[in-house]
Amino acid sequence: MLLLFPPVTKPCEPPAGVAYLAGALAENGFACQVVDASIGGLLFLIQKNLTPTDSWSARALKNRDAILSDLQNPDLYANEDRYHQRVYDLNKLLSLAVDQTRFKVTLSDYSDEKLSGVHSRDLLKSAETHQTNPFYPYFEEKLRPVLAQWESAWVGISLCYLNQALVGFALAGWIRHNFAHKKIVLGGGLISSWMSRPEFGNPFSGLIDNTISGEGEIPLLDLLGKPGTTTRHYVPDYGFAVQNTYFAPARILPFRGTIGCYWRKCRFCPEKAETRGYSSRRPSRILADIMALYQRFTPGTIHFIDNAMTPAFLRALAESEMEIPFSWYGFVRFEKDLADLDFCHRLKRSGCGMLKLGLESGDQSVLDNMHKGTDLDMAAKILKNLNQAGIFTYVYLLFGTIFEDATSAQKTLDFTRDHQAYIDYLNLAVFNLPKYSEDAQHLETSEFYHGDLSLYLNFVHPKGWDRRQVKQFLDKTFKKQLAIGSRFRKNPAFFSSNHAMFFNQNLQKDMKHDC
Repeated sequence: MLLLFPPVTKPCEPPAGVAYLAGALAENGFACQVVDASIGGLLFLIQKNLTPTDSWSARALKNRDAILSDLQNPDLYANEDRYHQRVYDLNKLLSLAVDQTRFKVTLSDYSDEKLSGVHSRDLLKSAETHQTNPFYPYFEEKLRPVLAQWESAWVGISLCYLNQALVGFALAGWIRHNFAHKKIVLGGGLISSWMSRPEFGNPFSGLIDNTISGEGEIPLLDLLGKPGTTTRHYVPDYGFAVQNTYFAPARILPFRGTIGCYWRKCRFCPEKAETRGYSSRRPSRILADIMALYQRFTPGTIHFIDNAMTPAFLRALAESEMEIPFSWYGFVRFEKDLADLDFCHRLKRSGCGMLKLGLESGDQSVLDNMHKGTDLDMAAKILKNLNQAGIFTYVYLLFGTIFEDATSAQKTLDFTRDHQAYIDYLNLAVFNLPKYSEDAQHLETSEFYHGDLSLYLNFVHPKGWDRRQVKQFLDKTFKKQLAIGSRFRKNPAFFSSNHAMFFNQNLQKDMKHDC
């Protein structure tokens, strides 16, 4: 099977979903080839014969090779200002490569003034008019030889993010037009979310042969003629990413130890609304799989992509007697093990450079009402411990939930300001109401995006704390007050948490530069 991962996603690490599918197919005796068309397509645009339009683009074009090289050099991440100059210059080159009157293509985003990624009609239009897509020349020059030489009829397209939707359907339309005998299978996180809608009805049946919801390993093997397989966990195959062209100072490989979320109680979470199952394995087995991955691909960094790394697995990392030969980061909950300073030091020695933590609110009653399961006193101690151990903290805050009001938001500001010495990065988000969540049934709602595939709703806030007020609070109060004497680091442009760990100078000396 040929697996394609379309633009646009952050080009700093290979995609995990297709790597896991490739591992499953190989283990079950099926030939497989993976093409990361996201990094391939972005590099294709960046390396085109471009014409500068101003002094900025002229400078960026002159330094194009140096910019690409610098983003793979750990030394760049010791200077945040120079790093951001390089990233913005690279993004400028992308803007030169497309018709900016219609398309916006960045290192992390894609949009089209004429078409919407949440409307099936527009997605089918993108397929029909694939020749107008800015990545069409890439399809013709780079992907045509691949499809022409691949004998199997099966082609899988993985769509994980909304940024991929329009390009992914343009790719599907191009395949259908040029290789009519191919059977197109569509899957990935975005497709799973769409298929979870009660009224989905498969509007793509005329273009797509099969759609797959959830983890694709078992249904894909069934589709290819090997039914009855029950294995859900495989070692990902990153053979397609051996030639490292990604924009990062180490070879980063994503890895998941669990499927789904072990907590699954947060009322605001879209995954709770989609009722996805949870699956895990023994920590010793997970460690063995990671070491097998390391022996084959020698990553400098592992990005754990679990919804939340389990306490048992964190303990396995901290207590491991073998030397862990890579740095790592991932998302964790505020669990009691992290309230032990010695445990945090042991995590650091295991290679942990950063932990992402969903605090969401600085008001305990809000946390309790959203079933977050976080105690603020413990969270404060954990943030201090991680800081003392030399582990970066990337803290996520969520404003505008149905449980919050202006007073609660102020408490979040107060908590953040009081503990800013222990927080390295902040991510501020405004709540989007999942369309099929339990809470949506009891609120006055309206469409968030106009499209039959929209996943979120606007709503009348039960406490009068609407989106406009939330955004005003963030812009005029929260950000302004924290800007005065703040120690928070500037989030890496476009790459955000995917690059943040590499600014941890405690880790620089240990970083494995294997690009």
